[in-house]
Amino acid sequence: MVEIAIKMLGVAKDAAGRVRETITIPECADVYEAIRTLIDIHGQPLKDVLLDPVTETPLATLILLNGIEIGNLQGLETPLYHNDTLVLLSVTHGG
Repeated sequence: MVEIAIKMLGVAKDAAGRVRETITIPECADVYEAIRTLIDIHGQPLKDVLLDPVTETPLATLILLNGIEIGNLQGLETPLYHNDTLVLLSVTHGG
């Protein structure tokens, strides 16, 4: 098992009720598994702001791993290691 830190900004922070969270995930877990673990901890309000209801992926969320946007790595399949830090900034906009 490895521990990673997660920093939530924007409406993700509001939904979780906190800015920072440390979670324990299995070795070889990826970004998507970490997000699912975080949702398991904080429930439906966080799921609603992080995941697209159709695709169940964080389409409207900027995700950084150790300061690098995950699209520049392996996306949601980017492996995580002990003491990594994820930043989640859920993007919302009005219409």
